[in-house]
Amino acid sequence: MTTQPTGHGIAQGTLVVLVGPSGSGKSTFARQHFKSTQIVSSDACRAMVADDEADQAATTAAFAVLHSIVEQRLRAGRLTVVDATNVQAKARRPLLELAARYHRPCMAILFELPPQVCKERNRQRVDRVVGDFVVDRQCAQAPVSTDTLRHEGFDPVTVLHSAEEADAFGAPARFSPSMWRDKTGSFDMIGDVHGCCDELLSLLKVMGYKVENPDALIPRIMAPEGRTAVFVGDFTDRGPDNVRSLLIVMAMVRSGAALAVPGNHDDKLLRALQGAPVKISNGLDRTLQELSAAGEEMQALVRDFLDGLPSHLILNGGGLVVAHAGLPQELHGVDSPRARDIALFGTPTGRRDEFGLKVMVDWAHAYESEAVVVWGHLPVAEAVWVGNSINIDTGCVHGGSLTALRYPERELVSVPAARVYSAPIKPL
Repeated sequence: MTTQPTGHGIAQGTLVVLVGPSGSGKSTFARQHFKSTQIVSSDACRAMVADDEADQAATTAAFAVLHSIVEQRLRAGRLTVVDATNVQAKARRPLLELAARYHRPCMAILFELPPQVCKERNRQRVDRVVGDFVVDRQCAQAPVSTDTLRHEGFDPVTVLHSAEEADAFGAPARFSPSMWRDKTGSFDMIGDVHGCCDELLSLLKVMGYKVENPDALIPRIMAPEGRTAVFVGDFTDRGPDNVRSLLIVMAMVRSGAALAVPGNHDDKLLRALQGAPVKISNGLDRTLQELSAAGEEMQALVRDFLDGLPSHLILNGGGLVVAHAGLPQELHGVDSPRARDIALFGTPTGRRDEFGLKVMVDWAHAYESEAVVVWGHLPVAEAVWVGNSINIDTGCVHGGSLTALRYPERELVSVPAARVYSAPIKPL
């Protein structure tokens, strides 16, 4: 089941967890922005099991009912909003586990209203009123920052600081793979570039793309009528022209001549540009040196571009899927941290081969869907169809070739590498 955006921009199938003390306005917010059938309230569950939503002795039973309802809704792929305080990590943990079990996105909406406001609003309630000391305790238990929630696994996290912000709520726009579901036509998927800029320009020319001013830093590239290039990720690292390769990809995406998904190298570059601690290896040092020389403005452009890419693309009405490391059918269109990790990195088995490299789950041989899946990530000597999937990373940066798959023709087009830029760890 694929996720589709709802009227307020949240993908269908998402678990929305409201976090905040009593009196912060969670229930009012939920009723204002979601259907009553989408809201699972802890108070309502207490009433179900004890005929009294204020009966704290019924809390354990009430949350057993709440978790059961949430599970059934997530299993069916329905948007679900949990209206409870959820200020303690132990209360949020089972909800995150349910979302992970059914591969659903899990969003947190944190109500950070001042305690005094919560107390005053709580006193004005006509139903269940709690003491000020309860509000103080709940405020003290609430997450100290959005980083706390993100670290737990919530993505995205939205913070509301006032009743006005709650009234004006609109979920932050997130690039969803399903946004491109209706984009039809002919596509040219291009394998891992890894900074091999000359080979990229040669491949585009061979496929009929018009390349103006090829010697310019950013040549102007126009796609043939009715065709769109699609980059499968790993634009940089190990090769000779990382910044220029990025600029070309970015310019083509901006002009509409191309779409793109990130690879694991792009994810690592993004984290480095965001200031996160990363291991500088596998050619990242060269890319960072090039970007440092290009200046802070260029770094900001690259950071924003990479941060805005979808984990994978669903094209041609669902008939074509592009993901850097491939993607099993049950995760097609799913916008969740787990789906993103698998799309960018694959699934490790926990074993390593004779070269010391991680052995990944061979999802392709088990894949049976009608949708064509095009991927890269693992260099191969030759692109070969495995069922309805194909890996088009033919190791250009290692002296192989840069390969594209033309769809719907299923035609492979390649140009050889000018030389070996980076010796492969194991033979192609």
